[in-house]
Amino acid sequence: MVDFVTYEWVVFLHIFGVFVFLLAHGVSSGVGFRIAKERNRERLAALLDLSGSSYRVMLLGFWWTLLTGLVLGSVGGWWMMRWFWAAILTLIVLAGLMTPLAGVPNNRVRKVLGLRLPLRRRQPPAQVGTDTELSTALEKVSPIPSAAVGIIGLGVLLWLMIFKPF
Repeated sequence: MVDFVTYEWVVFLHIFGVFVFLLAHGVSSGVGFRIAKERNRERLAALLDLSGSSYRVMLLGFWWTLLTGLVLGSVGGWWMMRWFWAAILTLIVLAGLMTPLAGVPNNRVRKVLGLRLPLRRRQPPAQVGTDTELSTALEKVSPIPSAAVGIIGLGVLLWLMIFKPF
């Protein structure tokens, strides 16, 4: 069994990873609310570049949080606890929902603007779309559902972590 000081350090590192993830993810969330109303191509491109620039830090925070969470599962003896598996399932569902809710619509706008897609080695050919294509892509950007899913999911995770209800 791990001593209390070591356990507390792993908890600290886990929570720190959550802060890193949320800080970087907040950039993309804020951009999502702005691009839904923006129509100027240059400003859209700048906003989407800003959002894309935060992805690596966001993924680092995500994987760091996941890794430290798995370590906590081992040192805390939580692998047999249902709340622990519910938290893992919640995280998987959140990740699965965020791609179609936010990632796909934002990448449609990126493609119409001829921008690179973040974190992709193979890029589609850069072709700037028409104003009609841009309007169509922007109509599909709706930040409220993804923000709601993120806030509710974060609340569920926080509830599971603090109260360990089952």
